[in-house]
Amino acid sequence: MKLSIVVTIGIVFFGMLVSFADEEIEPTPPKVGDIAPDWTLQDPEEKEHNLKKLRGKVVFLILGNRKIRKEDDKWAEAFQKDYRENTQVAAYIIADMRSVPGFIPKGFIRGQLKKNPPPVKFLMDWKGEVHKQYQTEKEKPTLYLISQKGKIVFHRKANFKPDVYAEFKEEIDKLLEKSNVK
Repeated sequence: MKLSIVVTIGIVFFGMLVSFADEEIEPTPPKVGDIAPDWTLQDPEEKEHNLKKLRGKVVFLILGNRKIRKEDDKWAEAFQKDYRENTQVAAYIIADMRSVPGFIPKGFIRGQLKKNPPPVKFLMDWKGEVHKQYQTEKEKPTLYLISQKGKIVFHRKANFKPDVYAEFKEEIDKLLEKSNVK
């Protein structure tokens, strides 16, 4: 009798350990000072863009979804106003496309984006992998500023506010100033 109780407890304990080992561990979002996780995504013209290939430029990422597209565009418009002509910086809206119904063809969506292009390059994250990696929020844009060396230097989850944009602009200008000093 005692042996069967010990065996039963052992099996239950072992089962608990196995179930804990099988659980997916939620990745921690990248932090300021980390190298930004790499990604390769397509724009509406099906041209691939890769974060590692952007080394040497300051990169501003605006991660959002279709429900907060207006907020994404506000960030992109402010960026374009200040940096449209500067080839040392790049900005991308990375859209979480998982909420798009499966019956809507990707080609249709690409066509709509070509007709009504966003203020900056628009990349489509069809499987939501980049959004999972960067742990974005559904209610407001997730913003990352990445240095020329690929390090995250600034991060916020925020709707557009001029004072927060001023902080981003200050960081961008510092990075550009450092690269021009060399």
